[in-house]
Amino acid sequence: MPSWSPDFSIATPPSRHIRIDRVERDASPLNEILYEARVLDAYTIGVQAYVYGWPAVENWRVRSRLLDPEARQHAPLNAFLHEPDPADHRYELFVTPNADLLYSEAFFDLRDEPLVLHVPDTGGMRYWAAQILDSFTDTVANVSHRSVGSGPGDYVLTGPGWTGALPPGTTEVRVPTGTGFVLLRTVFEDAAALDATREVQREFTLTPLSHHRSSTPFRPEAVDADDPRRAVPATQDELSTSLTFFTVLNHALREGGIRPGEEGLMHLFARIGVGPACEAFDVDALDSATREGLARAVADGWRLVQARSATARTRLRNGWIPPQPDAQTGSYGHDYLQRAGVAHRGIYANTEAEYAALPALLDSAGRPLDGAHRYTVRFAAGRLPRVDAYWSITLYTLPARMLLDHPSGRTTVNSLDTLVHNEDGSLDIHIQPEEPDDPALRPNWLPSGPGPFQLILRAYRPTDPDLCHGEWNPPAIDRH
Repeated sequence: MPSWSPDFSIATPPSRHIRIDRVERDASPLNEILYEARVLDAYTIGVQAYVYGWPAVENWRVRSRLLDPEARQHAPLNAFLHEPDPADHRYELFVTPNADLLYSEAFFDLRDEPLVLHVPDTGGMRYWAAQILDSFTDTVANVSHRSVGSGPGDYVLTGPGWTGALPPGTTEVRVPTGTGFVLLRTVFEDAAALDATREVQREFTLTPLSHHRSSTPFRPEAVDADDPRRAVPATQDELSTSLTFFTVLNHALREGGIRPGEEGLMHLFARIGVGPACEAFDVDALDSATREGLARAVADGWRLVQARSATARTRLRNGWIPPQPDAQTGSYGHDYLQRAGVAHRGIYANTEAEYAALPALLDSAGRPLDGAHRYTVRFAAGRLPRVDAYWSITLYTLPARMLLDHPSGRTTVNSLDTLVHNEDGSLDIHIQPEEPDDPALRPNWLPSGPGPFQLILRAYRPTDPDLCHGEWNPPAIDRH
């Protein structure tokens, strides 16, 4: 028995309390209340952590695929994978990829030192953009034809707290997290320009600052298969519907850190063992009440993300879903549910300064789009999207949201094609499985296949504010 003696100090004695951060079922009178309280506490915090962290976890899943040397698309950390061909039905990294440009992807880690993004002279290239994203998929900056022109330059990506000196002639791009992603898009005018575009694309490079202008070549290190950055479930559904989600989120927060102003959230998340200051999240070490609450949080959090993905844009116009002015894309502030919904629908979406996107799931009569029918998208004369670069319409299969595998190899129609206009100046895009009877209309043909599909109309460097703010009137999608 502990000894006792009178306490004559003026200090407050240490508090003694009943622990409710670990609750197992037992027969004590208070257990039922404490158990349910802990379940609800873990559930409430878990739902918030799930919505907040979903883009970071999905970003980790994408990165784990790119880091796998056995994968079809592979690049080590801090180095570009320059895709030599436009995306097709075999593209695996993320959903709704574009099909009329070349992608270059690079995941970066700035914790040891900054990286230098070298931009070559892009000459007369119509559109290119190096979108720089933090670990939560917020767009930090766009180094692009719009923002820096067509000349060469070096842009230094610096992580949180870096205070070194920049090399002369370089421009700093501050990234609020220790890790992130660069998605480079380079557009080729037509098949004949593809080789020239590839040459320019390959001249975009990433180099650690210590190797900048050095004669010593940089050799990025491989990431071992058992490294947490690669030990991630392969599919979105598998990762998002089990407590493994919190294991990966904890790794992501410990690695990349958080953005300024989110410290309070981390104190909250720490109550379920998640956050940059927490040790590895261990499902087996959880008490029963916490495990039960987090399992419910994952189920409901997944439903929230999917629902936001489907309804983030609630207005319909001619079957299209125009942007909402109060629902940002590409940069989200603290609207974590919007960020998660967009990441689910199309991760790495860019800001309106670079492009506007209008998805369509229904025809003009409100019926789901399906390859069993033929459709015509008619732009009235003078009503094409107003852009500085180009616009496109791309078809994606559902529910996979991937490009169609069609014998023609066509998956998109864009304004860089030699499109055939009608006599009155209008433009018809023909969506059907077979080629149009008139061979001259082939440039206007968007092939479809069996089953449901969606369309996405993209306008690169839009010059019409109505395109970005949901006031532009999109063309009707008429079923025949």
